[in-house]
Amino acid sequence: MRKIYMAGMSHKVAEIAVREKFYIPMDVKTNALSNSPFDELLILATCNRTEVYVASDRDLTDVELVQYVCKLAGQSYDDFAKFFYFKSGDEVAHHVMNVCAGLDSVAMGEDQILHQIGRAYETAHQLNATGNTLNKLFQSAIHTTKRIKTETNLSKLSCNIPFLAMKQVQHTFDDLENRTVYIVGLGEMGSLMLKYVQENTTKIFASSKTFANAEKFADVLTPVKFEDRYQVIGKCDVVILCSACQEPIITKEEFERACHPERSVSGVEGSKRLVIDLGSPRNAESSVGELAGVQYVCVDDLEKVVSENRRLRMIELEAAQKILKEGIDEFLQWMRMDEVSKQISVHAERMLKSANEESDKLLRSMPDLPEEDRHRVQMMYERFAKKMANDFLYKVKAENSPEDVQVFLKCLGANND
Repeated sequence: MRKIYMAGMSHKVAEIAVREKFYIPMDVKTNALSNSPFDELLILATCNRTEVYVASDRDLTDVELVQYVCKLAGQSYDDFAKFFYFKSGDEVAHHVMNVCAGLDSVAMGEDQILHQIGRAYETAHQLNATGNTLNKLFQSAIHTTKRIKTETNLSKLSCNIPFLAMKQVQHTFDDLENRTVYIVGLGEMGSLMLKYVQENTTKIFASSKTFANAEKFADVLTPVKFEDRYQVIGKCDVVILCSACQEPIITKEEFERACHPERSVSGVEGSKRLVIDLGSPRNAESSVGELAGVQYVCVDDLEKVVSENRRLRMIELEAAQKILKEGIDEFLQWMRMDEVSKQISVHAERMLKSANEESDKLLRSMPDLPEEDRHRVQMMYERFAKKMANDFLYKVKAENSPEDVQVFLKCLGANND
């Protein structure tokens, strides 16, 4: 019987200094999915979590799966095993449904994780790393999450990571109209960050590793070449980092050289600089926060921002959890019935084989029977066997619980033995 397992770490069990060590580059992920040692595999890696999902016909242990993740990230199992959680069976379904719906996120109900899971699933599926079980699991999780977003107001009341970052900016600076903001990285998160910033100021600079990508937004900001980033930092009150990188793109030394914290950036006495780092791995050396007049905030710090509409979100959460339970129950029912279906197929094939054997015996006793009549006899036995399978196997499956069908099949198997 195929079972499901997962191992991973998230913002709930490991701070960003640990999580960023488990950043898995796309080429490593692609190679792992293309050469999977498991029957089915999916890898989910975001700024807040790194998780591996597996469906396997053999039993797996937490040690084996955690070691696999550590190997992918090039890290020591002995040093980092304590940061991992491991789940199997029904727990995996509960976990992935909660994660996909954003109920396990820093910002409860946020939308971004749905897109990230969708991409992770699409990548694994295209590389033939997933099979029937993980396909059903992630399709169910995505479908259930979409139901939550259309049937409740949870996502409308939620705060995604860029939203929390904007709250931090507003908390630091009461008035943004005359402040200058620099966004580095214009991917999914950076683009969403730009939308929030646009609502508060028109003084926006932005860079992308591909300059053409920054130029696409030239109507609302000033595009800056990535290599010229330090020339712009000194002119800005707020620097928001959303770039994908394996090494810091902002160092303390270069930042200090580019900026003069003792001076007012916007001509306002006592102003300071705010650096918000949304990357994982982090885009900046955290030590930039040690510089005079500089406040450094990473993803983990955003959890301290007070969320709005908490009471309303809790009401919507109750409705969301009801839908979530329906999705989980439906998948688990499918899992149990899928195993039953496999067993029924075995019994149906056994019945057909027995019918063919009996027809062969009969035909051997009638060697002079014309070929046309011999074929009719064979078809009659086959049709009878298929009808029996349909009446006594598939109807039993359709009208009973998986547990009751298992009892029936066990008795049928005993009788056949």
